[in-house]
Amino acid sequence: MNKRMRKSGVLWIGGLLILSVFSSCETDIDINTPNLQVPIVYCLLNTADSVQYLKLNKTYLLESAALQNPPHPDSQYFEGNILIVLEKWENNKPVEFYEFEPTTEIPKDTGFFPSDKNTIYRTIAKIEAEDLYMLNIYVENKEKIVYAQTKAVGLLNVIDPIDLKVRKVSLNIGVNYTTRWKPVENAGIYQVVVRFWYKETKEGVTVEKYLDWPQPFSNPISNVEYLSRDISGTRFFYILADGIPVDTEVVREAIGVDFYIMSAGTELKFYIESTAPSDGALMEKPVYTNITNGIGVFSTIATRKMMGMDLASTTIDSIAGGQLTKDLMFLDHNGIRN
Repeated sequence: MNKRMRKSGVLWIGGLLILSVFSSCETDIDINTPNLQVPIVYCLLNTADSVQYLKLNKTYLLESAALQNPPHPDSQYFEGNILIVLEKWENNKPVEFYEFEPTTEIPKDTGFFPSDKNTIYRTIAKIEAEDLYMLNIYVENKEKIVYAQTKAVGLLNVIDPIDLKVRKVSLNIGVNYTTRWKPVENAGIYQVVVRFWYKETKEGVTVEKYLDWPQPFSNPISNVEYLSRDISGTRFFYILADGIPVDTEVVREAIGVDFYIMSAGTELKFYIESTAPSDGALMEKPVYTNITNGIGVFSTIATRKMMGMDLASTTIDSIAGGQLTKDLMFLDHNGIRN
């Protein structure tokens, strides 16, 4: 997630980074209270992938000195044997079992972390739409069993955009592009992400780059044939101007756009709502969790990708010569830079 996305306050489900904040119901805090080391679990089962990931940490006491000197990595991870099993249930009984194994294959994000390594857990499992899944975690040295359940979201049927080369994506000042999809079973929230692709040539070297533009969340509506999200043409040009640096030594060429339409379970919807800023007098809200004997979120996501959509020539020309983006050195649809 780049800095622009963080400032926007929009969370991309497909590349989800969840930061948890925990508060107590009491105002008096005993600084000598032993650390309970509560398990923190985040797992979003992805129906579009065969590899599933899970993040397991524990709470720990943070002293003021640790802000300059991070605590030992052992304060973040549980020691000893840990067994993590995903179960697929049918007819009130488990029918498939998947065991998670630790891995450090995904680098950690920038920021404050006690460990240089990003230890997570992975398993190979194809998540089937609308099936019931149970998560069980056994932490041996704590003699603790953590568990949760979720029902996978249904298949996502996209109406617009459709992959037809004769159709071009038109985004101009005052002109919006509408995406449409059918409601999904078990989904609690949706999000559309637009990925803008372009070529950049500098000193004879050409590279392809992209800029992601997550849209605000959409909530499901009952008894409707389809859901939609309007992509603002005006906002599109502000996003390009804000996200692509001005460089008079480059030549850029617009390639096209990809659309990612994602749905997620109701558990993730409740978590996002619980961590959103409060508009009213209640400044602190309890953070939602569906993890028993722990805190966090266990839910599912589904993604449909519409790749390589061409931009209309009027959109390409507006990027090249429009007031907001003319300094970005883009060519028009004829390959000319005015």
